[in-house]
Amino acid sequence: MPNSIRIRDVVRKTTFERAPDEPVLLVPYELFQPAGAVHKRGELVDWEQGGANKSGRAVSSVLKATQPGERVLMRIDTSAPADEWWLCEIMSVDGVAGTKES
Repeated sequence: MPNSIRIRDVVRKTTFERAPDEPVLLVPYELFQPAGAVHKRGELVDWEQGGANKSGRAVSSVLKATQPGERVLMRIDTSAPADEWWLCEIMSVDGVAGTKES
């Protein structure tokens, strides 16, 4: 089981590490570059992208079930509103970055 997972906040371009049991949301394919935080309401998430408001379904998971290169939604600041999630990319697991297959 992974001990440390390095993550990059796609919107704010910061990196940080989190524990493997951190909750995440698996994102809809069309969620690529949101203008800010993504807001969760039930099983749906809402975001602004390219000047348009969008919505899609997100599935609950945990970080240890992800792979480098995968994008997920995370609650970065636990003092922020509970519906505020941020698009993040998994950079590495226990110091090992993902590799691209050719």
